Amino acid sequence: MTLALSLAIPLEAQGLRLTGRVARVDPTDTTAVVGAWAVLHAVSAAGGAPVDSVRTDRRGRFRLSVRERDTAATYMVSVVHSGIAYFSDPVPAGAEPPDTLPTLAVFDTSSSGPPIELFERHLIVRTPDTDGTRRIVELIVLANRGHVTRVAPDPSQPVWGFTLPPGAEQFEFGRGDVSADALLEQDGRVTLIAALPPGERQLLVGYLMPADERELRFPLDQPVTRLNVLLEDTTAVASGPLIPAGWEALQGAPFRRFAGDTVAAGETVVVRFAGRGGPPTDLVMWILVPLAALMLGGVLLRWWRLNRTEPVPVADDPQALAAEIAALDARYAGREDDTYRVQRAELKSRLTEAMRSEQG
Repeated sequence: MTLALSLAIPLEAQGLRLTGRVARVDPTDTTAVVGAWAVLHAVSAAGGAPVDSVRTDRRGRFRLSVRERDTAATYMVSVVHSGIAYFSDPVPAGAEPPDTLPTLAVFDTSSSGPPIELFERHLIVRTPDTDGTRRIVELIVLANRGHVTRVAPDPSQPVWGFTLPPGAEQFEFGRGDVSADALLEQDGRVTLIAALPPGERQLLVGYLMPADERELRFPLDQPVTRLNVLLEDTTAVASGPLIPAGWEALQGAPFRRFAGDTVAAGETVVVRFAGRGGPPTDLVMWILVPLAALMLGGVLLRWWRLNRTEPVPVADDPQALAAEIAALDARYAGREDDTYRVQRAELKSRLTEAMRSEQG
């Protein structure tokens, strides 16, 4: 049975109507989700909240609307299934809805499987800062190849994790496909505690390595299908399960690249430096990473601004922040407490600043 398509149909210029369908997906079929609350969220720099809701009918369909559309707001629909919130593709601020949107697919959950695959790991190693420390940026692509959403059995057993290089410090988690709040660093590991639906999800991790090290070691504690190491210090060399793979130009700066495919667990990537390398560069790196540039399987990703004097700052994406606010509203619906209000105020402030930055 094929997935039906949701229809997003604008009313007159002042309003908006979203019509769609919710379906539970399993290995053999899809089944309409009947009686679930479909909630329409509107999120903008001025605030945001659920603006309409309705239960799905016997075919899993819903119709949601707003009488006067806020053209500065991003709209999206959420549904909670088995305790997990799922969101439709957002209708960006000021954009007309497309003719069709995919069915809002939901899944059953499991705490025991399927295993989470480390599909891609991409390491960017920067030249030293003025204090000698080096900034490391990692893009990680995880894959859930099963047909259920993977959840943690309890907080002490994360959904996934990986071992950090010795000496890593000052961590920042970027705007990937999961909330930064779902990533934790403890005892030399980064762990993921969020639910992971079927498909691929991207994580962004940044950290500093100790000053003036002539060698960095990155342990690989699990298999990885695709591995890339990009060195801004072009006199440096990476060894281990890698081969030289030419050069990449990122915002005009050359990076030396080393690559490996189908790398086994237990290997170690070793990066050796001949000297301090070139001087720090004041790059404002909004790096789009398509298949042709960094072999990311066709996934486009906006990276964050790498300021050379601040500890691995992250560039906020307005749509990602809007989705986080909507997810927070859905999670705390009916029980808004001080924790909710503090988190929402912080996200709203960042959304305002991100939208101002895009406009400026």
